[in-house]
Amino acid sequence: MVQIMVAAGFSENDMVKWHQKFEELEPQEHQKFLESLGITSDEIRQIRAL
Repeated sequence: MVQIMVAAGFSENDMVKWHQKFEELEPQEHQKFLESLGITSDEIRQIRAL
């Protein structure tokens, strides 16, 4: 997924903003999305804490 975002022109800051908005608008779906990527529980907590 990161590679797609980078290829689409997302900067690191853009990706953080994207996750923040996803978390704000759809927290449960954001959780499911992160889990579907095979991200560890610790990493998911860090991403969602942003």
